Amino acid sequence: MYTIKVLLAVALCATGTLCAPQRPPVGGGSEKDAVITSQQLEVNFDGSYVNNFETSNGISHQESGQPKQIDGETPVVSQGSTSYVAPDGQQVSLTFVADENGFQAQGSHIPTAPPIPPEIERALAWNAAHPEEDDAGQGRPPPRG
Repeated sequence: MYTIKVLLAVALCATGTLCAPQRPPVGGGSEKDAVITSQQLEVNFDGSYVNNFETSNGISHQESGQPKQIDGETPVVSQGSTSYVAPDGQQVSLTFVADENGFQAQGSHIPTAPPIPPEIERALAWNAAHPEEDDAGQGRPPPRG
């Protein structure tokens, strides 16, 4: 009987310790010691939601979503932002929208395509201005009928 009481007391103490609120380490701490310092999570019956959190190592995330009527369907579209400090010390920020046009992210760290060379731009503009010559001089087939 005494053994069961001791075992129960140890289990309760361990549970209380593991369930204790997380405290940020003094001085920021390392990545493995990072903890959530603030959090907001709301999920509503209409399908809308909010999910925000910050961590002790500088990660910040804000996101919200709501149902949107699109072509007879009602998907949840979302938008938000995330920021964090990269291993090289650079602050990285990302904003995003996920809707009927897909997932669209913007951020200074996301690679972009090089600009179109001026010669190609001129050729594309000329082609657009002269659609009758799109057949490369081959001549158009006679109309059927």
